Amino acid sequence: MAYAGLNAQRPAAEERALAGFEKGIEAGKLSETQGPLLQFAVTHPNDARAVELLGRLRLKQSRTDEALSLYRRVVELDPKSSAVRVNYALALLLAGQDDVAAQVLRDVNTSEIRDPTTRLNFMQALMLSGNCPEALNIADALPPLVKNGDALPIRASCYLRLGQTSNVEGLVPLAKKAVGSNTDAVMKFADIMIAAGQSKAAAEILGLAVKASPKSSKALLLLGKAELHEKDFAGARAHLGRAAVLQPGSAEVLYLQAQLEVSQGNALAALPLLTKASLADPKSSEILALLALTAIKATRPRDGIDAAEKLLAIKPDDPEGLYLLGAASLQSGNLDKAQASLVHFTVLQPKDSRGCLALGLTLAAQRDQIEPARQQLRHCLEFDPSNYEAKYQLGLSYKAQGDTTQAVSFLEETVAAAPKYSLALRDLGAVYLQAGDYTKARTMLERSVAVDPNDADTHFQLSRLYNLIGEVELAKHHLEMFQKLKGPGKTM
Repeated sequence: MAYAGLNAQRPAAEERALAGFEKGIEAGKLSETQGPLLQFAVTHPNDARAVELLGRLRLKQSRTDEALSLYRRVVELDPKSSAVRVNYALALLLAGQDDVAAQVLRDVNTSEIRDPTTRLNFMQALMLSGNCPEALNIADALPPLVKNGDALPIRASCYLRLGQTSNVEGLVPLAKKAVGSNTDAVMKFADIMIAAGQSKAAAEILGLAVKASPKSSKALLLLGKAELHEKDFAGARAHLGRAAVLQPGSAEVLYLQAQLEVSQGNALAALPLLTKASLADPKSSEILALLALTAIKATRPRDGIDAAEKLLAIKPDDPEGLYLLGAASLQSGNLDKAQASLVHFTVLQPKDSRGCLALGLTLAAQRDQIEPARQQLRHCLEFDPSNYEAKYQLGLSYKAQGDTTQAVSFLEETVAAAPKYSLALRDLGAVYLQAGDYTKARTMLERSVAVDPNDADTHFQLSRLYNLIGEVELAKHHLEMFQKLKGPGKTM
């Protein structure tokens, strides 16, 4: 990288050292490069290139604040360099300081940017700032090896932002060709494809990457991730297992292994993986959010509350954290905490069905809050009429108070919207039974047990029904099923 102002002339040995540092950074050898580069920068505090390289290294280490401080120093040392401004703008964008970055980019003289690394950084900065057409123009002027290699991830991101899906698909053959020569860029491209919902093509590319680099934990991890998205659970398990052997204790590998377990309904198996992932990366909001959600699915609300509170400590007022804290608190029976968290959530996300419903359930669990609960559930239906769970809960609230007419109305709407919702079928059958409409009760209860033969309460209601209509053997059978599922000595 050339600098216009300072350090235009330096000893050949120093030039070689700096070139080596740059090569190490771009190759991802950050830990090996860090010590020698830091020592060089300390002994050459006014060398713009050394300070810039240290800033670039910190940026790749996600130490954004340090990178920004270093880039500000580089701008002081070499204020006229467009290359410096490009990298400073990129650091600002990654730090979320878009307005400042836009001003810095406006002062960049594109004609001065000649080396491929800075041109790629300029492309990325333009992409992040929303100027994808100009980023793609720069890509068109790159040498073919760079355009169809290092630039692939940026081109893909821009095409996706512009809605040009066919152009993204056109990059797939280029990515396959580049596997052997530029695996890192290909893996970044595949990761973008996964995020864009094109995991099948990504899996094909990553399969080639794994063949080219069978001991690359990153390639194995991404292949497992793509397979997970494709619901190829056997493939995902195998490749994530190989990645775990190569990179034991990796938070990212543990997180994906946990996602695999959750996807297969094994919430309890996922919890220890997520706990280990959280210990490996305690500041990952992504890991903490999945840990809280998985704990709720596993009926471990105390673990869910703990994870959600840690998430909120990192990201105060985070809507997802507030929802998860509210849901876990509701599950644990801590209604005050649940209500406070969910009220806060609904203020931030007033049209989110999950939070709206959870708040309704929290209110409904309090005897003196039945009318506010109904108001809340009706509010959920105002902005989402298809929310059959809200209709179901309204039906239950009226069923509990013996208002058969209202209960039947809401439960019938629920069953119409969700014909295989076994609990709604069961409860509608129970209300029909209570009202003496045995024909309708039988239809609903038999549909319910067909959907979920392991629900003890459905068998109990069927036993009652069959006794009332004189089908004694069926009544006896379902009572036995109820007792088997509930355990000895249990009654309704």
